Amino acid sequence: MRAALQRLPRGQSTVELALCLLVFVTVLIFGIHFAEVGYLSLKVHEAAVSPLWDSTAFRVHRMLENREKVSDFGAFDSIAPRVMGNAQARYRDFDGRSSTPGTRTHVTQVFTRVDDMLVRCARDEEVEFDLPRSRRPALRSPQPGNWGTFPPGQDVGEPTDSVLDGIFENVGGVSCAAEAHVEGLPTLPTSFLEGEGGFFREKHSTRLSMKTCATGRAVGGKCQGRYGILLGDFGFSDPEVSGHCPLQPEQPNVPCSENRAFYYSAMKVFDANGRAAGRAASDFAEFFVGHSPIDEGGFFMSYRGEEDNYIERSTPRGESQDEVDRPRNTGGVDHKPTPNRRPSNKCFLGLSEC
Repeated sequence: MRAALQRLPRGQSTVELALCLLVFVTVLIFGIHFAEVGYLSLKVHEAAVSPLWDSTAFRVHRMLENREKVSDFGAFDSIAPRVMGNAQARYRDFDGRSSTPGTRTHVTQVFTRVDDMLVRCARDEEVEFDLPRSRRPALRSPQPGNWGTFPPGQDVGEPTDSVLDGIFENVGGVSCAAEAHVEGLPTLPTSFLEGEGGFFREKHSTRLSMKTCATGRAVGGKCQGRYGILLGDFGFSDPEVSGHCPLQPEQPNVPCSENRAFYYSAMKVFDANGRAAGRAASDFAEFFVGHSPIDEGGFFMSYRGEEDNYIERSTPRGESQDEVDRPRNTGGVDHKPTPNRRPSNKCFLGLSEC
């Protein structure tokens, strides 16, 4: 009797270990399975996001030396197909690294398998840059104590007009989605001590077979979610828009020969803003000195890069006498030495004796 009593604790420990192992092994198996599903689903997400960042490396916008058509977005439509084809090829084996090329089209792990990777990219006009949109600036008639009013018949444009029309366009962006098929392997048992008389009341597992999406869940067997990115650039890095543009004070609206594309793009914005808002400056000069040196409604543009070492020396007569603005003037007696500037045949503020 005494020996039997001594053996009872040993048997109890064994029974407790056996019962705990039943639960522990089940939790461990499904923990591994769920981790594999999560990891493989992340590869699908990666396959959708990778081509989006690739798309930012392609040219969207080119400047043209054409006053009527400054911008060319012709290459934009080819971006989505190029990045989609590249991502589909790289992630065919669920590994986007170019250093690990392979011919496999699936990944098999302990309890889970994923295959049939599909990447889709397309132009997306719902992704857009929200340009400031309002009525185009127009000349208003002054009204004492209140905002100015537009004269009858004044063209104020449309609410959707933008001063960048014809230069920057809302071409949209690119959106990408990806999907793959995930299934459980036979190594994951579908039954284990369940049913009447069993240890578990519920079925051990059901063989997994589903579509995994880069974002969201499949609805009706289809992936609805996608990722998008806005594309657009002004493309001022081309050699044809990096040339100098010397000032031509006697030739308004005449493009500089070395940088026509940049000139026309700036001029188009100037035109969209209605050019000069009135003739107040010209009227002022004509009243006091009898002559206005320039047409203030004309367009002038000057660009000189720092590599040109361009400094103005010969300034219009009278400009150096401006004591208030002399430090900010482009010439005068206090300016830098050894400058170089093409002389102008007009005088400061329209001095007629010049």
